[in-house]
Amino acid sequence: MFTDLAVGAGLAALFSLMACRVLIGAGLQDLPNLARKAHRDPTPTAGGLGVGVGVGVGLLALTILLQRWREGLGAEEARRLAASVATSYVFLGLGFLDDTYALGPRLKLGVFVVAAAAAALGAGVVESLPLDGVSIPLGPGLGLIGSALWVFTVVNCVNFMDGANGLCMGSVAVGLVFLSATALSAGAENAAALSLCGAFALGGFLVWNFPHGRLFAGDAGALFAGAVAATAGLMAVHDGAVSPFIPPIFFFPLLSDALLTLAWRASKRRVLLDGHAEHFYQIAIRAGLRHGPVALVYWTATALCGVLGFIAAQASYGPGLAAIAPVLAFGAVAAAALIVSWLVRRFAVQRGLDTPQ
Repeated sequence: MFTDLAVGAGLAALFSLMACRVLIGAGLQDLPNLARKAHRDPTPTAGGLGVGVGVGVGLLALTILLQRWREGLGAEEARRLAASVATSYVFLGLGFLDDTYALGPRLKLGVFVVAAAAAALGAGVVESLPLDGVSIPLGPGLGLIGSALWVFTVVNCVNFMDGANGLCMGSVAVGLVFLSATALSAGAENAAALSLCGAFALGGFLVWNFPHGRLFAGDAGALFAGAVAATAGLMAVHDGAVSPFIPPIFFFPLLSDALLTLAWRASKRRVLLDGHAEHFYQIAIRAGLRHGPVALVYWTATALCGVLGFIAAQASYGPGLAAIAPVLAFGAVAAAALIVSWLVRRFAVQRGLDTPQ
């Protein structure tokens, strides 16, 4: 199984690398037409299309060329994988249209809600919440709302955080590696395959994006990467009985930055959906740090969360208090995020970096 996944992941990286190279000369440009944008020159964009090519080739290779993998995947698991991939490409298409035509916010919101619900239904609705050794039933209705909200939140947070070379796409790739390992250990081969192909396809893109920004992912890449992460997380929970508290841990630096920044803006009575430069990483860049070191900090933080999440997932299969290890791990990273947020906001106020941009 591991060898098959390695073949699919390797092909995902290779084809993403080649497709992204083609996109550099395709003529699609991200213009530095907003003050919040960190680049100063027109830059090739829509690298997410290359990532989508890589993921598609990697999964097709697993499905068509590797008989052992195909036969080991149950019919229902295969259906959920196909549905997750399909809805991820819907988000990719939406992002590409937004890159090209700048879609209106109401239209995007409507499509987002529908696509998030479809992704949740396809990947597998989470209908129970394990807490303190007891499984709290949510039912299909509340479960669908929560699962769709998870997809909606992850996709939007990844999109919000995609503003510095390598930071967001690299962090998602790191989180997907740990999600793949966790899913594989839990027997959710479909989630493991999508996660690993997604991680390596993002790696192919990062060759051109980090650290010098020769190609941007665009909304196409951000929405696609977020959808892959969200749906793979749902499949890991549904098919591998992984705790629902585990997938958020793997992407917590991105999620916490985006959500805590929205909370900060709400407390200051600022318009939530307006473009801004108040995320933690934006404050660091405005303070004079380069994109590369800031991205590496986020990658490292994501890797540490990944180690904690993987250990907590394995511990949850044990007796007694070990069953609540995912809840404790989630609480630990949430507390750490609140401390970091307080420190960053204090630093921003002291340096005069807390004003809207």
